Amino acid sequence: MPDSAQVLVVDDNPRMVTVIKRWLVRAGYQVIGVTTVQEALEALTAKGIAWVITDLMMPSGDGMDILAYARTHHPQAKIIIMTAFGSDAMRQRAFAHGAYAFLSKPFSGEALLAILTQEPSSAPSGPTAGGDQYTPSHPQRGRP
Repeated sequence: MPDSAQVLVVDDNPRMVTVIKRWLVRAGYQVIGVTTVQEALEALTAKGIAWVITDLMMPSGDGMDILAYARTHHPQAKIIIMTAFGSDAMRQRAFAHGAYAFLSKPFSGEALLAILTQEPSSAPSGPTAGGDQYTPSHPQRGRP
């Protein structure tokens, strides 16, 4: 179980936020869930955010804006980009701007938790069971 790591979850779909929040709370994380880019930027003023899990495309803005803000104001935070409309170009752009991982929707709670609990030296394993697509930002940072 994590040491009460604080996670910010951002998605314009409130149900997605609720599901991810449920997975993470059960795993022992403290979770802030928001549905707009503006709410995310406001939440990022809080101290101690270890992880940001953000949707890429939202009506209120772009997850890349959240990534850029987090990289500037919370450089220690690890950013996971999730999207239902991912492409290799988007994935590469996210990693070039400092994303830690990229998840294609739909994905399982197990896939997400594997990213949050992975060992930095473990090797990537590619797609997970159930069709989840996980891509680490650094080849040496795969899932166990």
